[in-house]
Amino acid sequence: MPVPGIVSVLTTPSFSAAFILLLSGKHRRTAQMKKEKLFTGFSPVSPAEWKDKIIRDLKGKPYEKLFRHPDEGFDIQPFYQKTHLTDLGFLQSQPGRFPFVRGKNSTGNQWQVNQVIRVKNVKDANREALKAVANGVDALTFVPDEAFQPDKNSLQQLLQHVNTQNVQLHFRGAAAAEWMETLRQAIPDAEKPAGSVENDPLAYYSLHGSFRHADPFGQMEKTVQTASAYPDIKAVTVDGTLFHNAGGSTVSEMAFTLAMGSAYLEQLTDKGFDAGELADKMLFRLAVGSDYFMEMAKFRAFRYLWAQILKAFGVSEEKAVACIHAESSYRNKTVYDPYVNMLRTTTETMSAILGGADVVTVLPFDAAFEPPSEMARRIARNQQLILKEESYFDKVADPAAGSYYIENLTANLIEKSWELFLETDRQGGYLRAFEKGFVRQRIETEARKKDTDVARRRISILGVNQFPNMTENRTDAPAPAVFESQPVPADTPVKPLRIYRAAVPFEKLRYATDRFSNTHNRPRVWLLTTGDLAMRRARAQFAENFFGCAGYEIVDHVEFASAEEGMAAALKEKPEIVVLCSDDKTYEEAAPKVFETLKNHAIVVLAGKPDPLSEKLKAAGMQHFIYAGCNVLETLQQFNKMLGIEK
Repeated sequence: MPVPGIVSVLTTPSFSAAFILLLSGKHRRTAQMKKEKLFTGFSPVSPAEWKDKIIRDLKGKPYEKLFRHPDEGFDIQPFYQKTHLTDLGFLQSQPGRFPFVRGKNSTGNQWQVNQVIRVKNVKDANREALKAVANGVDALTFVPDEAFQPDKNSLQQLLQHVNTQNVQLHFRGAAAAEWMETLRQAIPDAEKPAGSVENDPLAYYSLHGSFRHADPFGQMEKTVQTASAYPDIKAVTVDGTLFHNAGGSTVSEMAFTLAMGSAYLEQLTDKGFDAGELADKMLFRLAVGSDYFMEMAKFRAFRYLWAQILKAFGVSEEKAVACIHAESSYRNKTVYDPYVNMLRTTTETMSAILGGADVVTVLPFDAAFEPPSEMARRIARNQQLILKEESYFDKVADPAAGSYYIENLTANLIEKSWELFLETDRQGGYLRAFEKGFVRQRIETEARKKDTDVARRRISILGVNQFPNMTENRTDAPAPAVFESQPVPADTPVKPLRIYRAAVPFEKLRYATDRFSNTHNRPRVWLLTTGDLAMRRARAQFAENFFGCAGYEIVDHVEFASAEEGMAAALKEKPEIVVLCSDDKTYEEAAPKVFETLKNHAIVVLAGKPDPLSEKLKAAGMQHFIYAGCNVLETLQQFNKMLGIEK
């Protein structure tokens, strides 16, 4: 369904949101400053002049090398200036006004601090909910076991002593319609809560290849009808996190989430529901990942596009606003070095808040491999509370306004996501596009690209494929789901999306080494360092980081006076792997000797791949070279097999 004028709206000048606060205790100086314009001593510098200066500083290297080419399908320039804003029409909008790029609020930036609570035992869940509320959360998401069937008594026990006027209630799970009906029975009309019930058949279909119910949209209609008595309960949820966590790009996540939302609007308005009333009943869930500025721009761009879609459905501008629940990315979380997950969720939370999310859920740092601990839940809560109560992120509406870079990211995401949305519409809408394989194929293509970038370390996962904590040893047996995605039944009508963590291939490699070390000596990587100081240390550090990703023991040496001295020591120590670390000039003479002397005693590896020497060494039988840009994952998998770790 096309949205008229989407491109033409992107054309108007704006202003910069940069402010300088000068403090002075002297009234005379303050009065003088009021009469002067700041920076009058500096002449303007045009983009062309900046570019010329950069090209001179590059000293012959191509300027285009400074461009970033993200998976979203547009280029990111090395710098942006005010002139780059002249064609961005949405800059004329104000906070709290259509098309809501600047957020829903005219002043401030309020959001709900949410905590997810798994419901196995009602009393335990209630106890956890009360503790969370006492510690600062103002939104609760209850996720019951599949077997849990809500009734009036169980829901009253679940919500006992919870002030439903001050705390949002979000319910997920199989029985969305039952939750809604039970909510009416359990809570008096005078205490009508705010929140949501999960009602998202297309997301379920995308993850399972079939619908949960025989009449999924009939269930949706029933829930929406029941929720009409609760003005602040969202009865249609659109879960876009699945596209992100399956490896899709930001553009795909936005476009397909919008397509699902549009499909629900079409379905329900065809049944007689008013589009304006439906707009108030919809909640979008979006993941927030580690690309700090891109994620911030995503929420702004998403509100813009959804506002245009609602307007095309005849919704008034003041009601054409998206309610967004932001959740930490699952895809980038790790089992190894798990405390780094706290750093990831910190930047993710900042992106979501500065982007204007309405509700934010921070994933506990250990959620990828165990039921979250009390400490992990507390830290997840406090990350938001610190940003709100100590960093004052709630005081400014749209802090990103006027940022040359973020405004351009927003515009690029609007353009590319809209193109994909229209292509999905031409496929027949979201459901038909998924049945054809259009959605899955695009997501899988983007995921494979990301997986390759992780394997080659173009994408860094700190603690896993870069700078691993080599003192860490996980020999416990985690649940199978930690390292494996859920299997798909053979009789599934349509192949679904696969949600998985990007770190899993490296983690399986490292975990295999840890298990191997229970019954064997941990493989040793012995660094034979000689020659030029700078090069041998740089290559030794590279090798240590490289083999540390597999969990091997690294034996480093400051320096051997000669390759012969290093070879003699290696023959005495008998390590499994010897890595020659030196400069290219030293390699010319030393590498053939080291290989010939040690090839029958250890796996000999060269740190670097100097040409044409590497070709000569290959001809002599040397097979193993580690260097920047090689496929680290595949190389380490080969070493594991050679060492008998993975047979």
